[in-house]
Amino acid sequence: MALRKATGNMYDFVTHIWNPVKGNCGYDCSYCYVKRIAKRFGKKQHDLSINMEDLNANLGSGNHIFVCSTCDLFFTSNCFKRHCSGILNMTIEKMFETTKLYPGNKYLWHTKNPARALEFQDLFEERDMLCVTIESDRHYAEISQAPSPFERLEALWEWRKPWMLTMEPVMDFGAGGLGMMMLEFVKDNMPVQVNIGADSGRNNLPEPSPEKLRTLIDWLESKGIPVHLKKNLGRLLNG
Repeated sequence: MALRKATGNMYDFVTHIWNPVKGNCGYDCSYCYVKRIAKRFGKKQHDLSINMEDLNANLGSGNHIFVCSTCDLFFTSNCFKRHCSGILNMTIEKMFETTKLYPGNKYLWHTKNPARALEFQDLFEERDMLCVTIESDRHYAEISQAPSPFERLEALWEWRKPWMLTMEPVMDFGAGGLGMMMLEFVKDNMPVQVNIGADSGRNNLPEPSPEKLRTLIDWLESKGIPVHLKKNLGRLLNG
């Protein structure tokens, strides 16, 4: 079934997921839950592929849809090259065309590569929300091959529409606090919400202290930015 009810706990406002594109996005994040599930069931992750039937799915109305919840739609092997390995522009454009046939929904587009999402900024409408994952102000190349935090923020500096920030799984960041050190860079277009969560898979990631987390949360709230704390964050906040 192309449109499925959401059963995960990543975002409590999401009602459905739509995955016409599936496969290994190539960032090879060590904590990826899709990799973990595939390993558990002895399945091999395949390269990114498109299901044409799902691409033309009936998306209904009154739904809040997470687009491509199992991979990064805006993945590229070189995030600052326009023509590079990844999902073709025409495929992404077709997905936006499909969503426009169902204007009664809201759509969440999620990525660790906002530089590629910038190419489609004009296609984002009021019902569309870009959500960018930035786990830390530090680049943990041994954990993920996604663009560095600075590269993601550099792209967001050019983003002119509403966006959300997700820090999950949050990883250890500088003593000055991720918010103060990084979000000031995009202070002209702060996120409409920040979601913070811990590593549910217990992947032995470097994690911030309770004091750092509280400093960050206090700073965000002082800027008037709504902060959504995942239940799993209690493990870190309570030490």
